[in-house]
Amino acid sequence: MKFLVAFVVLVVAMVADAGVSMNNPFFCYITDPIRSMTNMHATSTAYEAIRRFNFTTVNPYITTCTPSRFWYLGRYASRFPHPALMDDMIEFAESSIQDDIENNFDAGRTTLCRQDFEAIRDWTRGANFNQQNAGLITEAGELAMQNIARRFQQVFPDILTETYSADRFHFRHTESDRTNASIRALAAGLFGQAGAQNVVYEDVPERDWFLRPFDFCPEFWEEVEDWEAQRQAFRQGPEFAEMVSEVNRKLGFHGSAPALSFETIYVMWEWCRFETSATFELSGSETGPDSAWCAPFSVAHHLLFEYFEDLGHFYFSGYGFRNQRLLENLNCGMIQDILDLIDSDDDDNVARIFVSYAQEIQSMLVALGSFRDTWPMHQHNYAQQSGRNWLTSLITPHSSNLAVIRYDCDDDDDDLVFLLNERPILVPGCDQQTGVCKVSVFLDRFRRFLDANCEEYFCTTD
Repeated sequence: MKFLVAFVVLVVAMVADAGVSMNNPFFCYITDPIRSMTNMHATSTAYEAIRRFNFTTVNPYITTCTPSRFWYLGRYASRFPHPALMDDMIEFAESSIQDDIENNFDAGRTTLCRQDFEAIRDWTRGANFNQQNAGLITEAGELAMQNIARRFQQVFPDILTETYSADRFHFRHTESDRTNASIRALAAGLFGQAGAQNVVYEDVPERDWFLRPFDFCPEFWEEVEDWEAQRQAFRQGPEFAEMVSEVNRKLGFHGSAPALSFETIYVMWEWCRFETSATFELSGSETGPDSAWCAPFSVAHHLLFEYFEDLGHFYFSGYGFRNQRLLENLNCGMIQDILDLIDSDDDDNVARIFVSYAQEIQSMLVALGSFRDTWPMHQHNYAQQSGRNWLTSLITPHSSNLAVIRYDCDDDDDDLVFLLNERPILVPGCDQQTGVCKVSVFLDRFRRFLDANCEEYFCTTD
């Protein structure tokens, strides 16, 4: 279980490095040389934030066979908040909270260090955080996608050539602007801005069951009608009550009734993580930008919010989804596409590149059997899940990607390597030391998808 354990060890090391900041009310964010919390922003984590902890150069020689096929499922790049959240964040930015915190600081009621206080006092809403940009990808996200493409190209130059050919490459995205822009950033990273103009993208069908199976399966929505129950129950628990009190005290709001509600503090955290992800790749810093609204939170608070977010994804598109067979079958089109690619011997479409959403990658990982924990997440075992595998910050940050590489071998049973965010992952049935999987094993496991009519099969429990 070496590769799965590596993710857990990584998180433990990050927490250990954070030292006294775990629950220290005097923790100073601006002067923190590590800022491990930037790697705890769940699905709004910047891709580069996980690479700085998690970076391993893709090893093309993990097997002695020859790489020949490349399959890629990516999530869109870092984006601005959706319209409803953008409204809440703008309302927060235009409120009196900065003046109130300044009054508290001057009266000696806060535990903010001067650097954090000044960052909050002088903060202004970035001009690009507006309703016109709501839901669109950021400049930093576009750069992250280009860099991902370039790194893969450096490792697999014979597959991902610098010159585009419609016979060699296949590109497809969903109907959204953010997946459209993200896949074009990938193309620019591979072929340059000029070369990317020649790329042909598959037309987006009106009923896109292939890249958006969740939206076209009524049975799925019946299964997840109460998916938020565990998350909201956790939200009502003692951990969050304590966090609300601690943040209020740090910012100088004392009294039996907290001046800042959970909802206000949550928007504050949204500013922290969205502002960080919108600028991380542009900051030129390994610890990311100085986002003022990260200052009120300790590492322990970020871990709490991260668990809150992870609970939702766990029950919506993870191992907490009640009907696991249905969740697997939702990936029929994706798995069948992989099977077709690894079983093909022609020279067409040797690189197949798709951009979709976090839920699609998460459900694919469930279908593969990766990142499963011994015990399921729920509202009552937060403390016991500190070393869990299901960490969306590391699994599906912005620009996250699942790549499958086929290696041609001389023994007529080719190798497969599965990479998540450029790191090898373990798939049950594959080599537990290297992560290398034999094609025959993968074919046997997913044989039911080989000849399936996925347009009809994807929303069944057969």
